[in-house]
Amino acid sequence: MISRILPGGLLILGACGGGVLYSTSTATPSAGPAEVINCVKGKTRQLGYQLVAFDASDPRIVARKVDNSVNRPDPQFRRIVNSLEAEAEPASNGTTALKVVAHTVAEYSTHRGPTEVEERAGSAVSQDAQAVIRACGQA
Repeated sequence: MISRILPGGLLILGACGGGVLYSTSTATPSAGPAEVINCVKGKTRQLGYQLVAFDASDPRIVARKVDNSVNRPDPQFRRIVNSLEAEAEPASNGTTALKVVAHTVAEYSTHRGPTEVEERAGSAVSQDAQAVIRACGQA
């Protein structure tokens, strides 16, 4: 009985999965978490992102950049918002674990107000995440 349910269940999970929408980049710099997150903060500003959240005690930031160059035929579509989330924490081997997550969100104007729908991370935000890793992942 279980052998017939298992393939059907896996088929349903595969169909509903949709995959991961964000992209994640990691590095293990030798500098401390505070230095690494300050590097990330500077690099994101250099790339044109605005700092949305900064936590100095648990080194992490969230930065976002609005991309008004994208147009869609949907009258409710407003713009694309790219965001980078970075977290630096001490690793067990004495280095720092740096993780940068890139997100792309489509913003719509609906009767309920602004609505954000996460989409697959765009190439621009993924390249920006890689630029942050290259700049701060070797510190």
